[in-house]
Amino acid sequence: MHTNLSSIPEELLERILEHVVCPGPTEPTPRPSWHPFPQVGRPFGKMYGTPTSPNSAPSRISPLLVCRTWLRIATPLHYRHVVLRTPRHTTLLAGTLRRNPELGYWIRSIRIEGTFAALGDVVCMCPNVEFFDLTVDNGVSHSLDNANRGAIQAADEAVVQFCDGFGRLRRIKHLVIRKTAYLTQPRPSLIFDYLSRAIRKWRDLESVNIAFRFSPTPSSANFAASLAAAPKLRIVRAAIPAVWNTTLLEISANPTLQRIELDPEAELFGAHLFMAEARKYPRLLELIRTGSPVMRARAHTTAVDLRLTKRAYRTTNERGVKTAVSRSAGSGEGVCPW
Repeated sequence: MHTNLSSIPEELLERILEHVVCPGPTEPTPRPSWHPFPQVGRPFGKMYGTPTSPNSAPSRISPLLVCRTWLRIATPLHYRHVVLRTPRHTTLLAGTLRRNPELGYWIRSIRIEGTFAALGDVVCMCPNVEFFDLTVDNGVSHSLDNANRGAIQAADEAVVQFCDGFGRLRRIKHLVIRKTAYLTQPRPSLIFDYLSRAIRKWRDLESVNIAFRFSPTPSSANFAASLAAAPKLRIVRAAIPAVWNTTLLEISANPTLQRIELDPEAELFGAHLFMAEARKYPRLLELIRTGSPVMRARAHTTAVDLRLTKRAYRTTNERGVKTAVSRSAGSGEGVCPW
């Protein structure tokens, strides 16, 4: 029995193309070593109109070129999740959306990996964005220690334009925050100030993921207060602070908050210091217990073979050395009581 392309249901094609076309959070997978055109060099030339190599076009958009049916099905999938890694990417996307306004309605998720000034031009044409992933940096890709005043002023203006884009996002439900700079620096502090104002307008915000150890700064007080007042906030994810600070305590005052998920991969030395203080606040402790898995006193626990344990006893006893063997992990020793 022969099956042609037109006989395949479009729902099935959409599911298949979704795995091929939708970009992931990381860089595109490089071509295998056996491919006749290994992936080398920049994808496009300086004028970005002429490819510099036969494999210059990203492989994930190739299905859009197969036929009109695939183009119609895969185009919304291609624009569903947008990753902006450079200022040039952001500027080019803004130009594309101006020429094709209908594409902006398909964008549901934006990840921007720097403070790019053209963010506002992009999000003003994307009314359906619900997931926003941003990286807070210092506003520049190089050191401005020896730069002139004009370059510093241009960097400041770019950060302000970047922050203006927050207010144009209206339907954010999920927020992810990363950083590559100290929050005490002027530009990151300004970004958090603008972000705090925007959160007060995001009435549908349900989850926040702070992908770093959040240390208290003057701007963090407004940020925590904004999250504490978010009417639909349910989940807060964060790394365990190295030392006690009141940021999570202030956020826990939100009556709609259901759980706080602490990063289990963080070093547990700081967890003991933090949890020692967190036990004093029942509401905060309850949210952490609900959202975080059981943390053990040791970063990694391994099962102990009892036969090896008995053998160790016999060996040491023959040598006349007194030793004490710890209990196995199943005995419950070493488990934090909270």
